[in-house]
Amino acid sequence: MSIFTPTNQIRLTNVAVVRMKRAGKRFEIACYKNKVVGWRSGVEKDLDEVLQTHSVFVNVSKGQVAKKEDLISAFGTDDQTEICSCLYFETLSEV
Repeated sequence: MSIFTPTNQIRLTNVAVVRMKRAGKRFEIACYKNKVVGWRSGVEKDLDEVLQTHSVFVNVSKGQVAKKEDLISAFGTDDQTEICSCLYFETLSEV
């Protein structure tokens, strides 16, 4: 009897979801809760330390990644890192 462990599954723990609605669609990014507070207070300077992953989601809890076409129509680019920084700076977080 062998135990199957999925290798491509990423578990997001200690999640703070940052949401933004643009072009009629809702986009979310996953951040670390304690790092979000540090970023907002100016203690944390590196965005890479705040983000759990550089993916833009439609629904973080279900793991639904945003479609490339939706990202291009809403943000004008499909560069995930650039969109994450845009989402992070333009919205308030849900901690």
